[in-house]
Amino acid sequence: MSGFSPSTYLLWSILACLFESFLVAHLYSYDKFQCVKWGSGRQPGAFKRIMTYSYLATVPLLMVYSLTMTVLAYQQGLVWLKISVLALPFSSWTHTAKKRLLPLFFVLASAWAFELVTHLEELTFWMFLLHQGPHKRDWFKSWEFRVWYLGSVIAILGMPLTVIIKRANLDLCFAWIFLAGSAAGLATTLCFIYVLIRFPGFIRRVKFEGAEPEVVVRLTIFYQLNITRIIFRFMFHFPLLILALDAVQGPHDIIANQAASGELHFRFPYPLHGSSRLSDLLAMLGGIGCFVSSAITLFIFFPRSITRENGYRVKISSTPTVDKMARAPSLPDYHREQNASPPK
Repeated sequence: MSGFSPSTYLLWSILACLFESFLVAHLYSYDKFQCVKWGSGRQPGAFKRIMTYSYLATVPLLMVYSLTMTVLAYQQGLVWLKISVLALPFSSWTHTAKKRLLPLFFVLASAWAFELVTHLEELTFWMFLLHQGPHKRDWFKSWEFRVWYLGSVIAILGMPLTVIIKRANLDLCFAWIFLAGSAAGLATTLCFIYVLIRFPGFIRRVKFEGAEPEVVVRLTIFYQLNITRIIFRFMFHFPLLILALDAVQGPHDIIANQAASGELHFRFPYPLHGSSRLSDLLAMLGGIGCFVSSAITLFIFFPRSITRENGYRVKISSTPTVDKMARAPSLPDYHREQNASPPK
């Protein structure tokens, strides 16, 4: 797997820069970056900060990787064949360019590890809430927390170790990064389907227990956002997993001329050599799925409330009359109040 075409890296770079700009603007509008401080929130703590910082660190790392790879890919150029035009394999890059690849692979592996930590925490925490019975459990003593802790350690150590173990062959190293990351991410996404199936019942239970309307509305919005996000997460993981599995099958000769002939001799480590357009399409779909799902995660982690930001809340009537029940308004009745932190 000798990387992607320069245009694919360019698309990734554009998406990364656009999302980073949107993230900064969203956090400023959310609470003017107060949420990134260590002691922010009603329940400050190391666990909450780890989740925040691991999520916020993912996009800058991807941006550094994509921008640098875009420049290098355009500098190294393409290989013209009679059947196709392909990206130059990493093994044929210049010595100066190859020296930059290994650090970039560590950047990519670290970003992917942070992404896995973030979404595994989200999965296990929602499962913890769904399994919450009449007796309140402690999150830090639950089996869901232990699953997150073990999975996070494996992700943080496993992704960089993949680079270290496979560093002798840069083309296959690149493929194994995508194989490990996309396989783990796909497993997390598949498990999240269980959460989506149980979520409507969870909302009904919360509503039956007398939760505030704002809590019920927010949970409903989270449910809808997660349905959309899981579609883009499949778009993120499936194409990249296909490319990675295709690459680790073994090298395939592309140009098999003798070295004495003076012509190039390449061994591309993936069999999609005749389908460069398909490879680029899969890589582009993976990039779009990655950044769109990350944007939806931003709305879930840092949900803005335009109503609350303007000093309004729903006015709840304690003794609704028959007349009001008969002609329920299409819009809720609001009245001004001081800004209050929403329940998390």
